[in-house]
Amino acid sequence: MRLLLIDTCGDVGGVALSEGESIAASETLPERGSSSALLPAVSRLLKEKGWALADLDGIGVVAGPGSFTGVRVGLAAAKGLCVAANLPLAAVSRLAVLVEATVLEEGCAVLDAGRGEYYVRFVRQSEKAQDALCQRKDLLVRAEGNRVVIAEPKLAEPLASLSPELHLLSVELALPVMLRVLQEGGSDVATTDANYVRGERDIYAKSPSAVAL
Repeated sequence: MRLLLIDTCGDVGGVALSEGESIAASETLPERGSSSALLPAVSRLLKEKGWALADLDGIGVVAGPGSFTGVRVGLAAAKGLCVAANLPLAAVSRLAVLVEATVLEEGCAVLDAGRGEYYVRFVRQSEKAQDALCQRKDLLVRAEGNRVVIAEPKLAEPLASLSPELHLLSVELALPVMLRVLQEGGSDVATTDANYVRGERDIYAKSPSAVAL
């Protein structure tokens, strides 16, 4: 199975091509420049491998949470390419990628949401994991005594009391989650939306409103 992988959710994005469970080629996108660099990078990688878009078996995209603009850019490109080449889509959560990359079986994966809030995914064997928005004081209580993994160095200090483990993410690390989503039937290209966690109309709100966990 040949896939195109796209991740533009963080400060630094990336694109990659995979074959089976291996990365065949990848390219890092310029910081905060994903919107203009994404499609040219995809074209370069395909040319490098001698593949056409029609040679792919699917497209995977990290659909958030993360940068509002980055999430939109990556998902729009992935969906557009899927429609153009009639390919299946695998839209995955960035928190799910962090959980997978760190082999987190019990604990909490955390990403920065800005304004003193955090995107979190609590992982427990007895519960289905879901992404949620959490304020710092609530996170410190809920995550105390559990394994905590983060993907951004800037979270190490505010969450120091939880002894978080830092694991930087890259587009290549999303491959196992994307393969699993495709094996389970994929994501509907027409209805799949960005994973903002926070409601879109609240992104520009002056006062944050955390979702209860």
